[in-house]
Amino acid sequence: MFHALLPIPVMFHACPLVVSTYHSDQLFGCSAVRAGVGRTGCFIVIDAMLERIKHEKTVDIYGHVTLMRAQRNYMVQTEDQYIFIHDALLEAVTCGNTEVPARNLYAYIQKLTQIETGENVTGMELEFKRLASSKAHTSRFISANLPCNKFKNRLVNIMPYESTRVCLQPIRGVEGSDYINASFIDGYRQQKAYIATQGPLAETTEDFWRMLWEHNSTIVVMLTKLREMGREKCHQYWPAERSARYQYFVVDPMAEYNMPQYILREFKVTDARDGQSRTVRQFQFTDWPEQGVPKSGEGFIDFIGQVHKTKEQFGQDGPISVHCSAGVGRTGVFITLSIVLERMRYEGVVDIFQTVKMLRTQRPAMVQTEDQYQFCYRASLEYLGSFDHYATLPSMDFAAIVTF
Repeated sequence: MFHALLPIPVMFHACPLVVSTYHSDQLFGCSAVRAGVGRTGCFIVIDAMLERIKHEKTVDIYGHVTLMRAQRNYMVQTEDQYIFIHDALLEAVTCGNTEVPARNLYAYIQKLTQIETGENVTGMELEFKRLASSKAHTSRFISANLPCNKFKNRLVNIMPYESTRVCLQPIRGVEGSDYINASFIDGYRQQKAYIATQGPLAETTEDFWRMLWEHNSTIVVMLTKLREMGREKCHQYWPAERSARYQYFVVDPMAEYNMPQYILREFKVTDARDGQSRTVRQFQFTDWPEQGVPKSGEGFIDFIGQVHKTKEQFGQDGPISVHCSAGVGRTGVFITLSIVLERMRYEGVVDIFQTVKMLRTQRPAMVQTEDQYQFCYRASLEYLGSFDHYATLPSMDFAAIVTF
């Protein structure tokens, strides 16, 4: 959770919220804070200022850091950390606390669907618009904008940030050979738990298989048909009947299982350089409509569950690779719900806004439309509603009842 310097205030903003639940010595004593002055200082200042905002409606970051340094040298160690505190507090003031106890989710959604006082839009619309309030500067896209790489991007406006892009092993003498339009995405408990990527183009199919191999990704989630609305959304990057070779890798189709809402394909992938093989499983969800979102979240939630069960049973330590066409819309929904349901399991709380915001700091435009954003809420509620009388129970053991 604590990166060398967190690029995402949203994640640090979430930390003070757990102070009341977990013992603070467990948090401050973790090895990630090491010297106990830099990130530790950031955490303490943010927590103190959030309390001050709540009670006094004011902040004094400079004064609080000065006071802390009188008690311990170098608290808040760098200028970047000092700037980060301001960003995190601005995030908190602008967006507020959007974390909801799971048992209150229905009431929260009801409130979001009402027209806001003095506005002509619903709370849901306002919440989604707040997600788009911060735009990424073009300087964050470096490799993606190189002339040798531009043709590898399916859409000119959907590119990976340099800081989170998936790097391939460079091929000697081939400029841009380390680039693919793909981003690492953190999961609920694990960094780089997912790779969010565009649907491969004919020109990038070899790069796609190279990415799966080099990053030990043996589970692929496909959330689009090859063609939708009369246009190609994804190149068929796998062989249907006979084995095919993609640069260094021979891909041999082993099995295909047609389920009501998805297709599971299994491939044996062999590195022709040394003969090493592994099994890659591809889950293609076939029930997403060409326009809009599914009418019910139940089938998609079941699909998410099957993917994660297979990952636990057969998957290597590598990430789950997820793609639709551009790799942000449906891909964002899949990863958002995966994180939200897991957090619901362990904490009994839901925070779709901050989850999507966290995803967008790692890849632009994740959960691309308001319909997709609403679907995340609706699917979460349907998942919760599958447990009888959840709203009337005084307490719930989510770790016991909420499973993938």
